[in-house]
Amino acid sequence: MNAPMQIQAAHCPYCKNILFQNLKRHKVRGCLSCKRPIVIARSPVGRPRLYRIYSVLDVGMMLYALLTIALIAFFLMTGHGITGFVKACSTALFIVGSVLCVDGVLALRTARDKTWNRQRRGVAARTLGVGKIATGILAFFMVFVGVTL
Repeated sequence: MNAPMQIQAAHCPYCKNILFQNLKRHKVRGCLSCKRPIVIARSPVGRPRLYRIYSVLDVGMMLYALLTIALIAFFLMTGHGITGFVKACSTALFIVGSVLCVDGVLALRTARDKTWNRQRRGVAARTLGVGKIATGILAFFMVFVGVTL
């Protein structure tokens, strides 16, 4: 006799709580407990119906890292001037400022923070949220300075 296959519950990549909403209907949603934006995407390898759940904020930081590596490699190979490199890096820095400000505001609202794979709650999370907002504003200022060069 065949045993019924158990379907594993989907978990938020940020707070690890179970996601109770239908993820296939909406590709981008917010977690009900931590309010972080999450996205469901098909896995590039494996079975055709295999899905992965990613945090949009983590995807933004990975995108920034890849863009920075590509910019450094491009400017090393082509030998363009330093002002072009500063302008390109400062526009890529806009991604980091946006992610930090959004994560800081959400840490203030929900009193939950995850930095360097460590969960914090309460006053510590809100304090880190204020620090992330200040760092994001500083990143926006650096974008403004880099673009105006």
